[in-house]
Amino acid sequence: MAKNTKEGALQTEALVHQTIIDIFMEHGWEAVTYGSIAKLTGLSRSGIQRIVPSKEAMGEAFQGQVFSYVFDKLDTSSPEAVVTSWLNAFDDPKFSNCIRYLVGAVHAEDMGKRKAAKGLEKMSSLLGRKTTITLMGLSVVKLLDVDLVD
Repeated sequence: MAKNTKEGALQTEALVHQTIIDIFMEHGWEAVTYGSIAKLTGLSRSGIQRIVPSKEAMGEAFQGQVFSYVFDKLDTSSPEAVVTSWLNAFDDPKFSNCIRYLVGAVHAEDMGKRKAAKGLEKMSSLLGRKTTITLMGLSVVKLLDVDLVD
């Protein structure tokens, strides 16, 4: 990939960002490392660090895509359909990784928390406060693999 031109630099940046998304969706946030990105892209770790200088900057790569992916899995025809489709979506590892990231944002740096909060606010505005709170509670139960869900 050409690196000496502006177009080449943009292509390399897009490759790194897409690779971050791919690793995250398939393996979860913990798997997104400079090493895993380098392995898949063939780029050096230092080259990747120039594009995404921190783990927080890596999170910028998929901004907006996580919410869209999650919301696209939902049947919004009724509150009951939302809950059922949410629970069924946990069978998809990509969905589970998205929700695991959202719940894990409780321990994230300030920007991670703000992004997660913004996503929850958006979900609440689309689905309602009660439904959003229900979904978050059910998410914790599912992620802990506790048999409390009917």
